[in-house]
Amino acid sequence: MSSGVAVDAACNEMWEEFHGAKVKNRRVITFRLNDTFDAIIPESYEWQLPLKHKHDQDGVEETKETIVKLKELIARELNDENATNEPRWIIMYFDYNMAADKRLTGKELMLKWCPDGARVKSRMTFASSSKGLTDALNGFKALVVQADELDEIDDLLPRFRKGLLK
Repeated sequence: MSSGVAVDAACNEMWEEFHGAKVKNRRVITFRLNDTFDAIIPESYEWQLPLKHKHDQDGVEETKETIVKLKELIARELNDENATNEPRWIIMYFDYNMAADKRLTGKELMLKWCPDGARVKSRMTFASSSKGLTDALNGFKALVVQADELDEIDDLLPRFRKGLLK
């Protein structure tokens, strides 16, 4: 809680289910600031994307499909003039094949999504609360990447495959 923003217990429960469960059922979990900027909470259900395949070629295809779904959610919000375009912490499990040797690999990544159109207070609170969130998530070791444009999300999978993200 470095910024004075609390991390809701439901976030840690989601993380434990996502990261520590023997049988995983989510490829993406998403958190956001609440409306009063004093707590980090899980985002609505539509932002929690399912995992059906892991550590196989179907998982690689599902990862690609999940990136498309995630971009659709973000684009819908960016194009909605009534939406506030809030920052989010999006944690995703990637299945991919290394470009060099086609070896199947998996990795957890936290995407710190902070769109340019977000309110200044949202951006400032988001930036100062990220460390508190990662500290609160038991055993958090995922790679952290900042993004504020949709094109940066497209670039994640190719960068993993080439070994540029570790």
